[in-house]
Amino acid sequence: MKKPIKPKTGRPSRYAAAYQGLGGGRSLALGALLLLVVAGTVSAAGWLAWQRLSQWSFFQLTAVRIEGCEQVSKDELLELSGVDIHSNLLRLSPSRIKARLTEHEWVAAVRVRRDWPNRLEIVVREHRPLALLAQPDGLHYVDRQGEVFAPALPPGELDFPVITGLGPRKRWQAEQRQGLQRGLRLLRLAARDAVLPAQGISEINLDEENKLTLFMVSHPFPVYLGAGEQLVRDYRRLVKVLRQLYKRELLGEIAAIQLDYLPDRVLVAKERRG
Repeated sequence: MKKPIKPKTGRPSRYAAAYQGLGGGRSLALGALLLLVVAGTVSAAGWLAWQRLSQWSFFQLTAVRIEGCEQVSKDELLELSGVDIHSNLLRLSPSRIKARLTEHEWVAAVRVRRDWPNRLEIVVREHRPLALLAQPDGLHYVDRQGEVFAPALPPGELDFPVITGLGPRKRWQAEQRQGLQRGLRLLRLAARDAVLPAQGISEINLDEENKLTLFMVSHPFPVYLGAGEQLVRDYRRLVKVLRQLYKRELLGEIAAIQLDYLPDRVLVAKERRG
């Protein structure tokens, strides 16, 4: 009587293992292909939906609100933005609009916001001139931060103190930039004072050694502040001296005020009268 044949146990043969591995690899490849097809279909559907929505009149602009502009007209900014009533709000790029508007010399910053479904809001912050800077090609506006941003041409406002002596901007070194900042700081101090307001300053000159000289509107004599770092202290001393001269009605007799004469002394020179 023949013995029954027992089934073999243990590891499959190398041919069976190879076959199983091949089948598993095919399954993974088919799964990945199916995933790509699904993703492509979803992307195509989304793109088609976006195309339809971006052409829908529901998102067509009906109003553009522009705020914050004084020196620049709203029409000028609207033209520069590239936006019109035919624009679709979905297709507009706030970052691109902002980049276009900040190219204008008077525009310091811009905020662009889409007001769904069909309005656009643009808020502009313009440069605020603090002084005029004398350059070889004419006068230029400069703001509180020391940024020179636009030429000063009629009919623009020209009633600002003039900063002179710095030479062409292209040749400025660190010393010239520091000198400009000192001059602007002096004007910021004067803006808060009644004895010597900023409107009472006609010119601030910086020489080759970066020494600062101030000229007032009502009085022709120079005020020498020098190149020292104690600008706040010197300004307070100047205000104190001017207050005393006002009280004594002696301003008409003054030839110069020298704040850098000695560390603890102010020299007030009187005019010689024949």
